[in-house]
Amino acid sequence: MTRALRTGPAAASAAAILALTGCGAGATTGGGGAPEHLRVAYGWYPTCFDYAQSNPFALFGRQVLDTLLSENPTTGELEPYLAESWQTLEDGRAYEFTIRDGVTFSNGEELTAQVVADNFETLWDLAGQGVSSTAGAYLSGYEGARALDARTVRVEFTEPNAGFLQANTEGQFGIIAPESLARTPEQRCAGGTVGSGPFVLEEAVQDERVEYVRRDGYAWAPDGFGGGGEAALERVTIRIVPEESVRAAGVLAGEYDLAYSITDAGLAQAQGREDVEAVLAPDRSVVNTLVVNTGDPVLADPAVRRAIQRGIDRAELVETFYGEGVEPATDVVSRGHRFYTDRTELLRHDAEAARSLLDEAGWEVGADGIRVREGQRLEVSLTFVGSDIGTVSSGWEYLRTQLAEIGVAVRLHQVSQAEQADLRTSTDWQLAVYQGASRGDADGIAAFYSTEFTAWQGQAPRPGVDGLLAEQAATVDEAERHRLVDEAVTEIIGQGYGIPLFDSSQVLLARTDVRGLTFPVNAWEPLLYRVGKG
Repeated sequence: MTRALRTGPAAASAAAILALTGCGAGATTGGGGAPEHLRVAYGWYPTCFDYAQSNPFALFGRQVLDTLLSENPTTGELEPYLAESWQTLEDGRAYEFTIRDGVTFSNGEELTAQVVADNFETLWDLAGQGVSSTAGAYLSGYEGARALDARTVRVEFTEPNAGFLQANTEGQFGIIAPESLARTPEQRCAGGTVGSGPFVLEEAVQDERVEYVRRDGYAWAPDGFGGGGEAALERVTIRIVPEESVRAAGVLAGEYDLAYSITDAGLAQAQGREDVEAVLAPDRSVVNTLVVNTGDPVLADPAVRRAIQRGIDRAELVETFYGEGVEPATDVVSRGHRFYTDRTELLRHDAEAARSLLDEAGWEVGADGIRVREGQRLEVSLTFVGSDIGTVSSGWEYLRTQLAEIGVAVRLHQVSQAEQADLRTSTDWQLAVYQGASRGDADGIAAFYSTEFTAWQGQAPRPGVDGLLAEQAATVDEAERHRLVDEAVTEIIGQGYGIPLFDSSQVLLARTDVRGLTFPVNAWEPLLYRVGKG
């Protein structure tokens, strides 16, 4: 089996490409002119086909959608898509887009500036109803959108929104037809949305399969996606296959071309095969992190937080307990993130430095090796989500052992996803394992680490970091914005406001005749427009 290259720092553009074989874009039909059909094995049937409401199922919603802008998969630069040009006005309080002429939705309706304005208004309404929280966050300070003429739309904010342009590359901002705008959220979830994208949803069979067909006449893909006309693929079938072993076996047998969510067990099935290969699909998100409740009396002590930061050997943790696609964290965000900086030195394991920090803070080693100060034992609870205590907790058991070596006792607490959601809104937690939402913008860092925006309640205000993250959100100058983020993240790591652990890529198994598979946004949102076979 051929292994795809790891996506390390050298490959960490803001929109990394992972081409399986060949160049993909504008691919011609292989196999002597036979129609091209991509068969994907996926683990879960979507609970909602409306991408604006259901981010975890991006694979499904994104195939029918186009966005106003795109990020070039090679350079990460913003490029025209449905908007042929744009302007940033009033220091980021207003944006104007000139809409491409001649674009239609798959139902025949035309794309106009008014339709785009109606899309923003509807997104804001959905956010107010609590069914589109991500879009609502992207529209922070939203005041309104209006069509200035048939092809020009203006979007206004009460305060500068520096991340708004990048948000218009994300699937949550995919432009949908008036027919879909008129539907209720429930109707959109059940039946999907009508977009202007390269594919059309043809059929969905509950817990069995979802079928997409090529959009006839499609001609407005951005240059970075290959440009040109219709998709090379005539049909895409996504089969719902819950068992990983069956997904992997299906690729080996030629039943599927591509399988999602493959672990080392699935890769072992493919060992020695030359007709399949593993693909690492990078994400752009806050990495898997120990969220720290700085409002807790024990963790309010910066020496304790900094000692935990230094007391974890991330490289050994990853090497011992995690497989393909997982690397030690070297920043608060993944390597493919636009605001990534290599901070390996700040996250370097140094048990002696950790012990010195605790010594200086008055935490003395007790008889059992756990530190004590003024009669208080240095003990913290670590909460994690998992369904199988025997396998999921092994890495956290190891982490507990590592921290015991510097005198910190850790109690492990396993919860369900629902229980963790409840925990986030309380103040009754100390450390928790969590991965931030995927977004290749600095506002994704702010959503995780700013005490004003984070979903993790109970944390003590951190004026320095909160101020810097608020300032970057209102700064449209890119160089200055990067400087502000760098200063904020340096303090986040240095003060132990979060404990980055590891950066994980989605692992896929693919037939080697699949070419041009690209992940311009995140691992769950592959660009199928440029995929070909043969």
